[in-house]
Amino acid sequence: MQQELKLWGKTGLERDIAAAEADVASHKARATTADLIARIRTVHAEYNAAYAALELSRELKRRVDELLGLLQSRYGATAVDQQDVIKGRIEASTADVDVVRREGELRSVMARLNALVGRPPLTPFDRPAGFRRLKPGLTLAIVQSRARGANPVLAASASEVGAAKGTKALKDLNYYPNVTLGALYVQRPGGGADTGEFLLGFKVPLQYEAKDAEQRAATSRLGAAHARNDAVRLKLDGDVAAIWFGLEAAGKAIRIHETRQLPPARESVAVSKNGFEAGSTDLAFVLEAERRLRNVDLELLKLRVEEQTRYAELERMAGGTL
Repeated sequence: MQQELKLWGKTGLERDIAAAEADVASHKARATTADLIARIRTVHAEYNAAYAALELSRELKRRVDELLGLLQSRYGATAVDQQDVIKGRIEASTADVDVVRREGELRSVMARLNALVGRPPLTPFDRPAGFRRLKPGLTLAIVQSRARGANPVLAASASEVGAAKGTKALKDLNYYPNVTLGALYVQRPGGGADTGEFLLGFKVPLQYEAKDAEQRAATSRLGAAHARNDAVRLKLDGDVAAIWFGLEAAGKAIRIHETRQLPPARESVAVSKNGFEAGSTDLAFVLEAERRLRNVDLELLKLRVEEQTRYAELERMAGGTL
């Protein structure tokens, strides 16, 4: 029986290297999980938007059907009046088509969301509760600090540096010999006394050129690990800043739509509808007001999805919920 003993701290370095490599794998697994969570949150925001867009389309269809019913009950005598009825029917059929298209988009988003959470594609969802609220009081400096401390990709890179440092230190000890201890039980035939032998040996490294090459390779790998870590950190800061400014822009655009575009668009629909019922407004003005309101509503939903997507990306880079 023989056992090689690695002295000079070699065993501890090997243990540290193995622990650092395990940390790399753990951080990479966290990065995969964070990426999946961000995708789920993004698609869930799209589900909220698709559901709201379908409700808008159904509401528009209801209002257009009311206009068409009013036209059919009030007019029908002259060619001009008949043209209005035809316009109303065309607009009603367009609204029907839009409802069907929105229903398809909603089912498509539901299938993608089900796939991300591991459910069958036709599994239904409850009525969405609305878009997630963003955490108040966040600043770019806070998010960047959180990302530097908790980003799993950066943590994996730092663990790779730790493993490379341990490997470099271990290669530096290549010139130190290892000790071999052994024991041997000797059974002598013919009635002789059994004996035992003990062995003490030294494993001396003699291939100095190979050891020198291994040491240079370890030094190069350590330098490369440091460079990768610095590059990941700088890229992380830049990506967080870019997403943050996009998030700010989306929030400002949402507030402009809510305060300066949505109220006048709704007022225009109400005024034109009242004028049409009173006989003082043409059908074209009513339909144009409806389209304008619908476009503002849909653009607002797009901005909300963009805001939620960027917020989810910030959370992914920060390694968890902000």
